[in-house]
Amino acid sequence: MVSHGYRVTIRQGWDGEEHVIHSERTDKFRLLMCQVTKDVTAYDSLEIQITPDQPQYANFHQFTTFVKVTRPDLHKTIFEGRVITPNDEMDTGGAIFKDVICEGLEGFLHDSVQPFAEFHNTTPKDFLQAIITNHNNQVDAYKQIKLGNVTVTNSTDNVYRFLEDDKDTYNNIIDKLVSRLGGEIRVRHEPAGLYLDYEPQIGGKSAQKIELGKNLLSLQRAIDASTFYTALKPLGATQEPKTTDDSTNNTNVSYPRLTIGGDGLIRNEALISKFGMIVKANDWDDVTMQADLRNKGQAMMGAQKNLKTQIQLTYVDLSYINKDLDSFNNGDTVELVSKIQGIDLIERITGMVINCVNVASSTMTIGEDDMNQSSYEAMNLAQANAANKTLAKMINEQAKQLAEIKSNSNTQYEELAKKNAELQAAIEQLEGKANGGAIIDVSEFQSTIDWPTVVKAGLSLAVIRVQSGTSHEDLTYKTNIPAVINLDANYAVYAYNAAISVDDAKNEATNFYNRAQAVIGSGKQPRFWMIDVEEKSMDDMRSCITSYMNTLNSLGVPDNKIVLYIANQLYDSFNLDVARAGAVWIPSYGKNDGTVAGSSKPDHPYDLWQYTSKGHIAGITQNTVDLSTDPSARFKENYLD
Repeated sequence: MVSHGYRVTIRQGWDGEEHVIHSERTDKFRLLMCQVTKDVTAYDSLEIQITPDQPQYANFHQFTTFVKVTRPDLHKTIFEGRVITPNDEMDTGGAIFKDVICEGLEGFLHDSVQPFAEFHNTTPKDFLQAIITNHNNQVDAYKQIKLGNVTVTNSTDNVYRFLEDDKDTYNNIIDKLVSRLGGEIRVRHEPAGLYLDYEPQIGGKSAQKIELGKNLLSLQRAIDASTFYTALKPLGATQEPKTTDDSTNNTNVSYPRLTIGGDGLIRNEALISKFGMIVKANDWDDVTMQADLRNKGQAMMGAQKNLKTQIQLTYVDLSYINKDLDSFNNGDTVELVSKIQGIDLIERITGMVINCVNVASSTMTIGEDDMNQSSYEAMNLAQANAANKTLAKMINEQAKQLAEIKSNSNTQYEELAKKNAELQAAIEQLEGKANGGAIIDVSEFQSTIDWPTVVKAGLSLAVIRVQSGTSHEDLTYKTNIPAVINLDANYAVYAYNAAISVDDAKNEATNFYNRAQAVIGSGKQPRFWMIDVEEKSMDDMRSCITSYMNTLNSLGVPDNKIVLYIANQLYDSFNLDVARAGAVWIPSYGKNDGTVAGSSKPDHPYDLWQYTSKGHIAGITQNTVDLSTDPSARFKENYLD
């Protein structure tokens, strides 16, 4: 019963109150567009489009309005930053909207400049600390940054460094550290403030695999040979002559750089024999010794990885349906399998475009990793072999299918008749003919509900959400509960558990009861109070839900009026006291195509089976609805009769 998607909020000022402008739970707050762009070589950006009918339309102000994008189901921040350009636009059809561009928190580093300074015998970390100290001395308190994980080192850590006063802080960091030493930077927002990390590579290992036939939708691979070379010319620091002649004081004068001597080239003879001479120069501004310069050049040529491969793909994020998986993170390595293209490798996610309105349109860039010539040729060979094997397999399978159809054509008709019978049975259940009426559960996700039409369509039971945790009250329960009471419809109430301690569970239970009763008043009481247990909010879930139930008991709700809704895949690990509850309700969707025939039953004993989250019933038109079936005898007796 948890809605999956992205939530977007804005606030005025760093410590301002957050307001929802795009909700994962309701269509009341929806953006025309919301797109987060991530790249390992740049900081995050966000583009949103909002229409004038939204309450916060006029509240986007340059530099002082902050926007945050989160995945509430994973408690994960996808983007946080400030508004840069809030532009009003009108399309060719006359529709007016605001197009807003935001930059990530690293943008704060553009708000300060650095004084000219020279540094000797300093490490990258100490050099970066000096830069950040200069930044903090100039900016507002909320923009001040602490050093986080700084692990980039270099064999010339103790060489000469300097800062330029015509560049801001961000550009000094990129020019004086990242461009010369490599590595990646990011600013992260923690409870204690902002932290700057500078690491060789930021990211971990993805728990998800991307595989054709499972969650890979499309893939395009390209090879970039623009940086390929067979000989390298290393260049060190500029060699300015020592002179007192004023005639050399000319800004148009240029000076040679330090070289390794001779013709200045380091060659790869094997590549030269195959491709000829392709020369590339590379600068190391802070190297002043010829031996150091030669070592750097030989190391770069020795790596000899200059053919870049980049894979762009669209994908399905399985974390939406499997809560044991985290979503994909930019910078993580991920396993990618597309056998038909000869791809079975582990590569890094180097870029992402996350479409928060239409998640199926999100894209990912894999690679831009360097690949040597032999690896490139091996990859092409693997692709050719895979294509040949796949083609042969397809031909064999088609021949086999033709033979089976020819020898036993009646089988297909029998299977079709069976599927039609199953579909008819599913339709009958959806129409309420199999179990006396539809059993639905609703929340703000269904928006405005036409309850007279729902009841007329054959409603057996409506279970209405009151809250998610204790901090979020459902936006529609104050309307839904009186509506079903006035129609004398059969109903119950539920709350999503998010308690992180036994005391927190008591608080959630108390708020659940008090909020519901405040709306019910003197009206008909609900048939039961359901606790929605779908996530591991604390280590000992049994104690958590026991505390929740005990509190409801103390408020006058007996155990036989308490129903436990338990995630199928977490049933065993939760180890709840199911014998105590009046009923156990378990979701298990299978294909989740809105039919019983396309669903699979739960793996555990149940009193009610929620078989889809994509059901339909007259009177609910904004979104699909959760439908349940197969009530046990005690469920019928206690809650349906």
